[in-house]
Amino acid sequence: MRKLVFMLFVGMIVIGAVGYLVFSNPWLRYIFAHMGGLGIMGFLGLLAGTIAARKGYSFRRAFLLGFALPTLLGILAVVIVHFSGGRGCGGIVSLGASFLVIALYFFARKKTG
Repeated sequence: MRKLVFMLFVGMIVIGAVGYLVFSNPWLRYIFAHMGGLGIMGFLGLLAGTIAARKGYSFRRAFLLGFALPTLLGILAVVIVHFSGGRGCGGIVSLGASFLVIALYFFARKKTG
């Protein structure tokens, strides 16, 4: 299953990058750029899951904490910023949250038993 998820995120990055470079329409480029960004977030989630599994923790839980939670936080940040009249991207929030999850699992002690 991990290899399939890995290939899915590779595909998202490749399609996102190619679509971004091929199309000149700003909205299409926006969509493809975000597809590539989701692929990157997926890799960070896989990294969190792999680190967690090596330390005896749940791969699935760490993957979701490293991918889904940061992605949702990024979306929430964009909604808050846009409703308050600003413009921006939630990517920095997503990346920061994902790196925080990776660091927490990296520095966590090995699970015993």
